[in-house]
This record gives sequence, C-alpha cells and structure tokens, in this order.
Amino acid sequence: MEQAVIFGEFDHLLGVSSLANEADKVDTVVIMMTAGMLHNVGPYRMYVELARSLAKQGISSLRFDISGIGDSLGVGRAGKSIDRAAAEAIEAMDYIEANSGVKKFIIFGLCSGADDSMQTAIKDKRVKGVILMDGLTYSTMKFKIHKAIRLAKKLIRPEKWLNKINTWLPANKPIPASLAEGGDVREYPETVKQATTELQHLVDRGTQLHFIYTGGTDDYNYANQFYDMLPDVKWKGTESTQFFSHMDHVATLCEDRQELIEHVTEKVLGMVSSKS
Repeated sequence: MEQAVIFGEFDHLLGVSSLANEADKVDTVVIMMTAGMLHNVGPYRMYVELARSLAKQGISSLRFDISGIGDSLGVGRAGKSIDRAAAEAIEAMDYIEANSGVKKFIIFGLCSGADDSMQTAIKDKRVKGVILMDGLTYSTMKFKIHKAIRLAKKLIRPEKWLNKINTWLPANKPIPASLAEGGDVREYPETVKQATTELQHLVDRGTQLHFIYTGGTDDYNYANQFYDMLPDVKWKGTESTQFFSHMDHVATLCEDRQELIEHVTEKVLGMVSSKS
C-alpha cells in the first residue's frame, strides 16, 4: 500500500510511504533521501521501484521531498542544506515512530542524498544502517594512475580529437552566461581526516555501512579505492562496498536500474537481519 503523508514541524514536508503487508512487516523502515534537485520518485523512478521491491520483502519505506524540492514547501530551518536535510530526515523518523512505534531505520541516498544520509546517521542513533550511492570520494595515487591511463587512451582516438576541435569552431554558439557549466555542489567532509573521524564514530556505534560507486562519477575509478582513500578508519566488519563500473551515475538503463534495486534490496535485508 502506498499513501501520501505530510509531516514536519511546520507540516511542510510531503512524502510517500510504501507499507509492507502487516503479516510480513519487519521492525525497520527505510528512508530514501532526495537525490539532488529531484523529487521523491528519484531518477527514472528509481526510488519508486526500490520502495516496491522492499515492500515485497516485508520492509516498509518512506521517500520524501526535502524542503523546497518537489511538493515540500520551502520553509523551515536556515543554514547549510546538509544540516537542514538531516534535520528533516530526523523529523521523518519522528513521524514514523509516533505513528508505528518503529525505532530502527536504514537510510538510502544517491549523490547529495548520500551526503545527507551520512549526516543523518551521525546525528541520530536510530539509524542502524546507511547505504550511500556515489557518496564521499577522495583521490589516491592509484586513482591518478588509472585516470592518466584512461586519458592516454582517449588521446590516441581520432574521433575524440575531432569532437574537441568542433567545440572550438566559431560556428558553435556560445553557452549563455546564465547556463554556464558549473561545478557539482557536494557537502560531504572536505578532508579525509574529517571523514575518518565521522566514519569511525559510526563504525564504533555499530552502524551498518554500504558504499556503492558507479562508473558515472569522475572521482572513483577502481574497485578498492574506498579502502585506499580511508586508510586510517579501523573497520570492524560492519562495512562493505560495491563498484558498478558499467553503470552511470543515475542507473539510466532499465537493466542497470534493476540490478541496482536488487542489490540494494539484498543489502537492506542483510542489515535488517544483522544483530549490530
């Protein structure tokens, strides 16, 4: 069963809950954090499909719009967006606990939603698991070597040079200033040291952590980069990673999205059954 819900201190947040059958329901709810500027359906309805996949396994979920996105009103707290998003995720947990008694949660987020998910987990002990897709990344020596090799391969392909030359030709219209290409705004820890401190806090608390990376991010390009970029975290076996090198950032292809949803569903089931 799916139903729209309104919650939050100012009744300004709108979400859609996907409820599992009462007979199959488990005592953990998954909350899905908004991906970038997209509303709660997620890219290519990823969150909708994931919510339905989880419901079939007895796991209820809530996908909601943070304030100012989709159908949620742009009111509430001031300050950094990552702190506001975490506060609103906590309001979502408060709403669920008040209406169902559930006190255990798993947070899933893609891109900036991954950043928000980690921040929520840090601030609230009710978060027992976090699944981050294309979350925090830091450069390593092996990353730079892989990137150089990929660049070298591109340079020896004539079509790449032709495409580059075409962008320099005057016939191409310039991009208007209002549409100029900009950098991706992310709010995960700026330094490896800060990330190490925050992750160690979650590890020591027993939080289950799963980090998914795709070939759609320029900052991650080999399977074990996660451990190489965070060498000082004292892991305790409550973490895992997965690198989908063939997949783009938002799993555009139907078959990629299905693979991702099956993978996340399996990970959620593992977290639910864990005693951590």
